[in-house]
Formats: sequence, structure tokens, C-alpha cells
Amino acid sequence: MKVTILGSGTAVPSLQRNSSGVLIQEKKINTLVDFGYGNLKQLLNLGITYHNIDRIFFTHNHPDHMCDLIPFLFGSRYQLDARKKDLEIVAGPGFQDFFDKLMAAFKHWLKPTEYKLKILEIDEGFYEFEPLKVQVGKVKHIAMSRGYRFTNDRGKSVTLSGDTDYCKGMIELGRGADLMILECAWPDEEKSEGHLGPTLAGKLAAEADCKKICLTHFYPPCDLENIRKKVQDIYTGELVLARDLMQFEL
Repeated sequence: MKVTILGSGTAVPSLQRNSSGVLIQEKKINTLVDFGYGNLKQLLNLGITYHNIDRIFFTHNHPDHMCDLIPFLFGSRYQLDARKKDLEIVAGPGFQDFFDKLMAAFKHWLKPTEYKLKILEIDEGFYEFEPLKVQVGKVKHIAMSRGYRFTNDRGKSVTLSGDTDYCKGMIELGRGADLMILECAWPDEEKSEGHLGPTLAGKLAAEADCKKICLTHFYPPCDLENIRKKVQDIYTGELVLARDLMQFEL
């Protein structure tokens, strides 16, 4: 399983960090988790076009986690080279209503012309989305927010939080995971409700006892070396600070 950070940034535009998005590749299946702005171009840097994405999971529907879905669907209609492969979009309760309103706002311009689009709302539980097993859990951000744990047939696992505060749901999703991709949006002194600072990120990772964490979703006030030190005071496993197009092999 190959995991690529498409965007390690936030809502604040940056030349170095695109908004949230992760690509998971297993057995020639391309799975996206979130699709923030800048991600579509990052995929092109990897040689992946709107034809090649098989499934998209959304942790929630904030713009910095999903707004590249709009140009993706629009481009998939391109009359000289329209997408033909069916697409599945998976998200928490309430996403269908949001998606219907999004489609209505753009009238027919996002509607598929030569492929079928399926929206699947899921809640806490265990699912199979070939070739991966997926565990879904509630995380503490907004009502729709869900975290995901993906496991391949060799037992290797990656857990993704999306945006979250410290919560038991995320600890359980990350329990013993080979890699946990965890937001760390703010320094401790700037922490806001629904997000993690380094102290709570370290505490969460330590309690989950995951093998490696990759911290991401850094707002501009973040001092990465300070984050590293504070996390390592609590969490003794391997720590990585995300950058765009960073890759992991599991």
C-alpha cells in the first residue's frame, strides 16, 4: 500500500502546502481521502488524471477538504475525453443532502455524461471496499466528521483523522496502526475547538499506541520544531511532519 500526502496545509493559501488530501494506492486502485484545493494538480504531478480515481472518501465537507471535487467533476465531462469509469463517493451522514445542493448550484455542469456516480453515506462500523477493509469512526470536529482506518490483505493499516480534537473515537481508529495521519493544526497556545495542538496530538498517538504518526494540516503559526519537541515528550514512536507529495510504503 502506497500513501501519498497531496496536501498538508489548511484553509490558508500557501505556495508550499496545498489543502487537505491523501492518496492511497493498493492493487492498482486509487482511493482519495479528502480533496482540498490544489489536490487535483498534485495528482497530475503523480501522473494521475480524472480518469484514474476509483473512490473518494470525505472526512467532512469543509472547503479545504473537498473543494477540488468541483473541478474534478467538471473536468470529467470534457467532451473529447470524458471519464467513463464509475465513481463512488463515501462520507458520513448528511453528505448526500450537501452534495445534492452542490450539484443543483452548478445546474448540469457537474453531472456525469458517460459514467455513473454513487454517493454512499456510512456511519461507525466496519466495511469492505475492495481491495481494502475500512473502519469508520466518529471524530470530534463537526457532526458529519468521520475518521477512517484502511487495512490491506497483508494486515498493514493507515488511519486518517481529517480534522479532529482529542477524542476516544480517533484513539480507537488508530489503535496499533502502522501509520496514523493526524491533524495538528495549531500550537498549543492557539488551539481552537475541534482541532489538535501538539500536546493533545502526542497524547492521542501515545494512547493509540500506533507505530508511526504523520502530523499534518499546519496553520501558519505552527513552529514545526516546537511541535516535534512537544509531541516527542509524550509519544515515543516514529514521528514524521508532513510535506506535500511525501510518500509512505506499507
